[in-house]
Amino acid sequence: MQKLQLAYKSIFRMFGFFLLVSYLSSFLVSCVSSKKNVLYFENLPKDTILYNLVTKDFEIKIRKGDVINIAVTSLSTEASLVFNSPQVAAGGANSGSGYMVDLDGNVLYPKLGVIHVEGMSPTELRDRLLKDLLPYLKDPAITVTFVNHKIVIIGEVNQVLMMPNESMTILEAISQSGGVPLTARKDNILVIRENGADKQFKRLNLNNSSIFTSPFYYLKPNDILYVEPDLAQKGAGKTQQIVGYITAGISLIFIIADRIIK
Repeated sequence: MQKLQLAYKSIFRMFGFFLLVSYLSSFLVSCVSSKKNVLYFENLPKDTILYNLVTKDFEIKIRKGDVINIAVTSLSTEASLVFNSPQVAAGGANSGSGYMVDLDGNVLYPKLGVIHVEGMSPTELRDRLLKDLLPYLKDPAITVTFVNHKIVIIGEVNQVLMMPNESMTILEAISQSGGVPLTARKDNILVIRENGADKQFKRLNLNNSSIFTSPFYYLKPNDILYVEPDLAQKGAGKTQQIVGYITAGISLIFIIADRIIK
């Protein structure tokens, strides 16, 4: 009888050891797969130079419905306050205040009255204001930024990024949103862009250095990024979790059985 108990105990321990090894193997494979999913620009050779890269050859123009912030400083501090008075609120949790461009493409500006700004770039508007404000200010300095321009990221990443400057690269947007999670695909980032009454759809592969030659490398206001979930990775994670539960349950049964046999 004692020999039989020892045999059972030996079988239980061997089977338990087998379950432990199987679980650890599954865990290690999952870790390797996850590590691979972290890589960016996997095809980029070490210490190389990329040629014919896409460049920012566009300048964002002011449109109807835009909200722009105009910050003015000068040697006449008190006089500058008139041009930095509280402006209309842009609305929204992530927005600030600024001058709303009306349906006619105009803004109402202190001292100068109605200014037609539609179609101008921030730089062009700044240069015009520098000239127009000279009678009122001494050595004025002006910055013009957008208040309500944004990039929307959906899918495995849900975030709205404000875009005060004229451009943002897709890598900057991904970085500011916390990076692409392990549960998402880096090789199939979808960019949705408005082009007048049309919508453009472009899929980008962050595993490939060709991203730097894509005209969608530079994002534009109101672009939408869809970060697609990696269903295979999610399925592997769920499978590993189920295997872990089953292994833990069987191990518990064997521990109890081992105690009973004693």
